[in-house]
Amino acid sequence: ACAGGCSTASVFEMAAEDEVAAEQPPAQAEVPTEPAVAENVSKGETAPPDPASKTITKQILSTCLTKGLAALCTEKPAEPVRWLAEWLLEHNPNVPQRKDPVNSKPIGAGASSITNSEISAISASRSGQVLGAASTLAQLDLSKGGNSTNSVNGVAEGATFFHQVAAYRVGSVGPCSSKGVATVIGDMIQLSQGNPKCVQWLSVRNEATVYLGGDPYAVRGGGAGSEDALKADCEAEIGERGGRIAVTDAKGRGKWLHVATGDALTPAEVVTGVRAPGGTPVRYHSFPTPPNGILTTETIDETLAILNTLDPQDPIIISTDLGDAAPSAMFGVIACMAVRVRAAGGKLPQDVLPKEPLPIVAKFAPPRELLEDVHEVASIINALGEEIGPQAKLLLDDTMDSAARNRFRNLRTGYLEEVKSGQDKVSRITLVQYLQLLTVAAILISPEEEKDQPHQAFADLMRGGV
Repeated sequence: ACAGGCSTASVFEMAAEDEVAAEQPPAQAEVPTEPAVAENVSKGETAPPDPASKTITKQILSTCLTKGLAALCTEKPAEPVRWLAEWLLEHNPNVPQRKDPVNSKPIGAGASSITNSEISAISASRSGQVLGAASTLAQLDLSKGGNSTNSVNGVAEGATFFHQVAAYRVGSVGPCSSKGVATVIGDMIQLSQGNPKCVQWLSVRNEATVYLGGDPYAVRGGGAGSEDALKADCEAEIGERGGRIAVTDAKGRGKWLHVATGDALTPAEVVTGVRAPGGTPVRYHSFPTPPNGILTTETIDETLAILNTLDPQDPIIISTDLGDAAPSAMFGVIACMAVRVRAAGGKLPQDVLPKEPLPIVAKFAPPRELLEDVHEVASIINALGEEIGPQAKLLLDDTMDSAARNRFRNLRTGYLEEVKSGQDKVSRITLVQYLQLLTVAAILISPEEEKDQPHQAFADLMRGGV
């Protein structure tokens, strides 16, 4: 063992000398004469190596070391010394490669990559609560997107599709590394321009995710369940396989991931574990949302309950599978409307009320198509009442438009284009999303005793076959 500061090169020098010394006869033993040596060889025993053997052994081990260090640089494991030691033991050319019995060790042990057939075999053998049979752990792609609207510090490293709406202190982001999570939180705190009491992180991911070595990995091929259970499944597999777990990278290629003890974390642990500037606490909430982005009544009520408790300076971060997905934009619009209504004392903000232009000065009023000519939109506005209905519509459209150059505005543009393009399946889904946002706007500005009425109006409309 080499404890302390000896180099890997010196370890190999010592290993080479030890191997050669081990092959030499003991110093106390009588060295056999040439006839005796010949007799021993004829009996099948190994003759002592000639002087050149030591040099050859060193050259072989040196080549092995070079290959091992190259593999180390490629793999970049969490525990490099341990990983290199295991690799060298596995690839030592001077040790006979004994073929182990079938299933005596994990598939691919000692390798950094895994074939598709090996991945399939490993997945089929899994029996965890979330990481079960036929499940794979796929690394989320952190290389796409990244452009940040009105960002304080520019593009956030390790965070995809990071956008901010400065006026309302609302941000949205796609998959993040643990470093990206910290950067996004820091940017949002700086954006608040005050001393926020806390940061609210709302995850609307619809797939279970775990952080391994600082990067997010999502379960593919099933695996619905809690992220705490997924973490427990990963820790069990890491323990069984000697500090490694089978995953696929962002391009779908299988590999062994070396994970140190304690490096498997849930998203909640990563987010709440961030040391935010000024010691600001970070709170994590999870609202798994279906891929079509249509929210349940329970999700809407729970989200609004959280948003209604916020301090005016508290930033809100919406996290989703893909930063440009509809659920993230929907939650972002909801958060922006909630911030505006809360600042106005629970009523329709004054800055969205129609204003008559001065007689001489022309008021800038860009043309807006507000979807009133769509039958379902007109129906729910009428169902909400002649006062709340039009006001909710005004609040929703104005909030989307006020996020200029932001995808929240693009969301409404998409509704306009798709709804007016025909009656296909996509148009129906986007229309339902718009109607649901209109319902939330009505809930926000309705008196407390009437907040259930918008839910009822939406449910009645859905039963009518939207």
